[in-house]
Amino acid sequence: MRKITIIPARSGSKGLKNKNILDLGGIPMFAWSIIHAKFYSKDNDQIIVSSDSQKYLEIAEKYGAIPHLRSKNLAEDETKTEPVMKDVTDQYAPDENDLIVLLQPTSPIRKKETINKIFKCFKNKNVDSALTITKFHSFIWDKGREFVTPQSNDRPRRQEINGSYLETGSIYATRYELFNKNNNRVSGNIKGIEVSFEEFLEVDTKEEFNIVESYMNTCLKEWDNLIP
Repeated sequence: MRKITIIPARSGSKGLKNKNILDLGGIPMFAWSIIHAKFYSKDNDQIIVSSDSQKYLEIAEKYGAIPHLRSKNLAEDETKTEPVMKDVTDQYAPDENDLIVLLQPTSPIRKKETINKIFKCFKNKNVDSALTITKFHSFIWDKGREFVTPQSNDRPRRQEINGSYLETGSIYATRYELFNKNNNRVSGNIKGIEVSFEEFLEVDTKEEFNIVESYMNTCLKEWDNLIP
């Protein structure tokens, strides 16, 4: 069972210009996903960066990934991730039992412990997919045209709330057979791996990047041996 890692790194971004190549700890932000993929990849595994930018693909090669130039119609603001993944898998033809791993470059903080937990899930043959999640304890409200209303009138204490789970958008893994059948990054029997607050952080604005940068400085030592 090989691991085929796909890192989608589009060059255009409206919220934060060129966010995927912003300097984060001396490294272009999307390259952190390549470093993380190197941690779990073996000789037969593949790390593939899909981008519409030759500049980005040159950076990908520098950090040891396979560059995959995507077409312009797969680099629009409205383009979903699954067609980008399929564009890659159609070219590299994984085996049915291979794992398709999606690392989102805008979630650059990952712990080795979390990555190990993701792949440990697949030792159970009944597990089809896995993803990172975080627990959510807050009250949810609906917004009308003028006023907001709670979805529930009951207000328990925080410790009494069972909570819901949100996907972090950082790591997804699924068996290729399921991806090819369902065209979804996760499907079938799905395991959720709960992560810490800093691993939940995602970059879409300058303010979010500043927060991620401050946390990243505390995580660099864990990855020293894999940084070129």
